[in-house]
Amino acid sequence: MKNIDLNLLRTFDALMEYRSVTRTASHLGITQPAVSHALARLRIALDDPLFIRGRSGLQPTARAEEIAEGIRKGLSQFADALAATPFDPATAERRFTIAASGYFCLHVIPSLVELVRQTAPGISLDLVPTGDALVSLLDRGVIDLALGASLDAPRWIVTEPLYREKLVWISAPDNPIVRDRTPIAAIAEALHIAIVPHQIFEPPVALPGGARLAWHASSADRALPHEAPNRLAVYDSLTAVELVSRTDLIAQVPERTARRATRQGQVVTLDWIPPDSFYQMILIWHARRRSDQGLAWLRTMLHTSVRED
Repeated sequence: MKNIDLNLLRTFDALMEYRSVTRTASHLGITQPAVSHALARLRIALDDPLFIRGRSGLQPTARAEEIAEGIRKGLSQFADALAATPFDPATAERRFTIAASGYFCLHVIPSLVELVRQTAPGISLDLVPTGDALVSLLDRGVIDLALGASLDAPRWIVTEPLYREKLVWISAPDNPIVRDRTPIAAIAEALHIAIVPHQIFEPPVALPGGARLAWHASSADRALPHEAPNRLAVYDSLTAVELVSRTDLIAQVPERTARRATRQGQVVTLDWIPPDSFYQMILIWHARRRSDQGLAWLRTMLHTSVRED
């Protein structure tokens, strides 16, 4: 075990990520027999099968799981030692792919694009929707970064705080609820919109293991009869705002969305009903990208982009 070739460890790390000899070979730019040969050498050196073939590809053994994180960190540190010149946004030419919902595209992305165009003319941005495969896309490097709400992520996924969002109640300006300043206890009798969980919601971040963020899980919303005939279900807050502005419906939506609609005269905030739901908005990225200076710059730009809109 004393002199294990570094390339063997790179092969092991790729096999842990792709769970396939074919995909590992393609990723490393080598032949499939070369990957198989490297795996055979590792099995001898570590006295363990490391991977066992299963229905969904190669499955790591307990020994492989035990050493995987240390090998990945070691490879990352080695790459850092050999890193090229620092990232210079003024001269860099690079394309970043960001997964973001409509909520973030409305409130964060426009400011980001302005900053990038001013400071990094060679940087391109691709925006894609969030979805069930978020963690997998980060694992495979298909996306560089995602914007979302707080979640329980695998240990190799970094969740970095961005800002806190709260939910507020809104109605049309001419809704009798505004005139009468209807208390929260009576709102259950009003027509209302529910942003339904387990569908696409705002912000629609799909979490690992099938979990979903439920915007309606506040004490105020739980007080409403979700099965009542006066309830209308929608899947995002922008739709809720549009419906509220044209009807006698009310809804609970993110404050930034409400503030924008209020400035445009579409709705008013029921400010006598205090918000009791807060969500931590986050940047989501892969731990193996900790040494990526370009991604670090992009994250800084996103923090700068978060401002009152």
